[in-house]
Amino acid sequence: MANFVVRAAERYSTRAQNRLVERLRAANALNAVHAVTLAPEGRGETRMLARMTAFQAIREEDGRHWLDEQALVHFRKEELARVLGAIAVAGFAAAGAIALGR
Repeated sequence: MANFVVRAAERYSTRAQNRLVERLRAANALNAVHAVTLAPEGRGETRMLARMTAFQAIREEDGRHWLDEQALVHFRKEELARVLGAIAVAGFAAAGAIALGR
């Protein structure tokens, strides 16, 4: 079960990330000079854009966005740690519930 949860969480997060990143790469928006207006498609992308902007993997200047490739590498590591941390907490909660139930 945990493996299914990990895969589902990674897919959701990774798909939104990849769509945003690919649109910026396709527009060659890899620095402030080439920044473009980026409109997220759906709630998942909207949330992901907010997280990536807060982390500065996607930079925003005057309503235009560009991709910081170096920060993206660090962002992806942090996202993986966040997903694995959530799964660990769920696992500990399940183990505690089982232990208390006996």
